[in-house]
Amino acid sequence: MCVLGNQYPLDLEVIACIDVCEAEVSTTLPEGVGYVRSTPEAQVDGRKLTWQFGHLSKGQCVPVRVWLKCEREGDLCTCFCVSAKPVAFCALLCAQPVLTCEKCGPAQVCPGDPINYTITVTNIGTCTAEEVVITDTLPDGVDSPTGQKTLVFKLGCLEPCQTKKVNFCVTACKRGKMCNTAIVTACNANQTSCEFCTCVCCCGMECNKTGPKELPVGQNADYQIVVTNTGDLPLHEVVVTDTAPSATTIVSAQGANICGKQAVWKLRELKPGEKATFNLTLTTCTPGCFTNRATVTDCEGCNGCCEAPTAWKGRPALETCLDILENPICVGETTKFKYAVQNKGQEYDSNVRVVIQVPAELQIVDASGATAAKTEGQTVSFAPFANLAPRQTLEYTVTVKANGRGDLRPKASVSSDFIKSPISSEESLIVN
Repeated sequence: MCVLGNQYPLDLEVIACIDVCEAEVSTTLPEGVGYVRSTPEAQVDGRKLTWQFGHLSKGQCVPVRVWLKCEREGDLCTCFCVSAKPVAFCALLCAQPVLTCEKCGPAQVCPGDPINYTITVTNIGTCTAEEVVITDTLPDGVDSPTGQKTLVFKLGCLEPCQTKKVNFCVTACKRGKMCNTAIVTACNANQTSCEFCTCVCCCGMECNKTGPKELPVGQNADYQIVVTNTGDLPLHEVVVTDTAPSATTIVSAQGANICGKQAVWKLRELKPGEKATFNLTLTTCTPGCFTNRATVTDCEGCNGCCEAPTAWKGRPALETCLDILENPICVGETTKFKYAVQNKGQEYDSNVRVVIQVPAELQIVDASGATAAKTEGQTVSFAPFANLAPRQTLEYTVTVKANGRGDLRPKASVSSDFIKSPISSEESLIVN
């Protein structure tokens, strides 16, 4: 019951017993009934009200509330009609397996080291990938334990979102950048591939030192140290240390920190194939063969050393003494000349030759000494003495007879391979 002129609501529910589409509810208002509003809002065409609900799933319920107004007395009947079209579904699942792969391993190894690779295959598709196979062909310089260059791994089936991994180990046989590609195939999926590169490299360093083989004592010996990075990797914090032998002194070492007998050079980096040169000068006053040694260290532990021996030769120094034993003498008497040669130097002298000359008033009677004597007229020549050691003395004796008077001056001279200009000496012999 409703009072004339008042509004009253009507509630209805539309329930789908099956899946339907184009669901529609409509009503035509009788005379004496006016439309005010509705939820949801209706389409109004004169006295006809229509609601469109489109697709409704089975069991879905749609409530509708309509507010109407009484405009006359009497029984006011409002009839609602519902219509819809049944829906039939045909479902088809369209799926595809999609394979992806990823290969990983060490970025860097040394020759002879093992290389451990991992290949990861994932099916990111929507159905199973069947008969999945990985084929990996090894490049030159990489060997497998079995000696095969082509490695095949059968993974079987891969469900959607499933992942399988393969681990294998090979050996690096030579230096260089080794890249190999793994190909993944399946009987019902796309082919895919993945590649990984490993640098087979080593740390290498070479040290060479050059200098004079032989020098006189007191002169400077110039050495050159050449450090070369013969490897494939940069060397860092390279330290070159040269230690002078105890009997030598460092004269100069350009760019080095000199502390006593050591010269130290430092390099922040030495790139592959790069060379660094260091110069050092030594001297000594002591004869002998001294070896100068340099060591090289770096952060990579690729250390080395090099050395250069130098023989510092001393100088021979000959000192002579001519002595007359009986002086003065008379005509017809004899006397002896004694001639001594001593090496007061630091080195051997070779082919020491002694010659003694006497005036015409003297007759050579006899001659002897460290080597055989040969007399020719007024001259006695002694055979060369092969090697005269330091501090060694040679003695020669010549016996003469006086045949005339006067202040006579016998002469003696010595020469050698080192002393090209003979050293001469003479003494006065008085003959009465």
